[in-house]
Amino acid sequence: MLTFKPYHALTVAVAFIAAACATTQAVKPTPAEAPVSVPEPAPVGNVFPLTMSVCPGMTVANRPATDADLMITAFSPFVQVNGKVTLATAPVQAACFSSGFGARSFGNHKGIDFYSPDAVDIYAAAAGVVREKTYRDDFGNMLVIDHGDGVFTRYAHLKDFTTGLAQGAMVKPGDVIGHMGHTSKYNVANHLHFEVLTGEWGSQAGSFALTPVDPMKLPAASAKAKS
Repeated sequence: MLTFKPYHALTVAVAFIAAACATTQAVKPTPAEAPVSVPEPAPVGNVFPLTMSVCPGMTVANRPATDADLMITAFSPFVQVNGKVTLATAPVQAACFSSGFGARSFGNHKGIDFYSPDAVDIYAAAAGVVREKTYRDDFGNMLVIDHGDGVFTRYAHLKDFTTGLAQGAMVKPGDVIGHMGHTSKYNVANHLHFEVLTGEWGSQAGSFALTPVDPMKLPAASAKAKS
């Protein structure tokens, strides 16, 4: 039986309705700049942050609009996919937004990135089943979760996986699935590459037969507890 890190004391109260990229590289801080200061999550009864800032001192590709304090002004902590599946937009303990979805200098970035200098917890963005757990040269330690209704999430560059987590395991929203890292064949900064994917799993291509969508542009959803 799998053992996961317990929720925050109030997480159960916000448990929501049940049901990751071509080669990607997080932008590193310029060496001459001061270390990036990563904000703590908003003080709420939830493992998922309800606010998010862009990383100070970084060049953030496809940067969303922010206020004077670098807080993302249109950040929705929970989004709805296909009108059925509610996901956390930032399934990470404490981090800042380091890269957006879309065209970058070396190609199309099919997810969003979150940076922290520490190996912070990475969470399942919603309830689902682990569909793939593997290592790839481009994604490093990678996990794909099937949330049902043709919705999947990818988590890449993990330092490690939660002990006992295996393909076919069921996870709940906020379960720790691993820790932030920088695993891949090439040199990347410590970060989580997170993708939201839709469609049908390919018989040969697997998750790469799915269509990536920008989590930042999905309709907002509430974290209303499931009755």
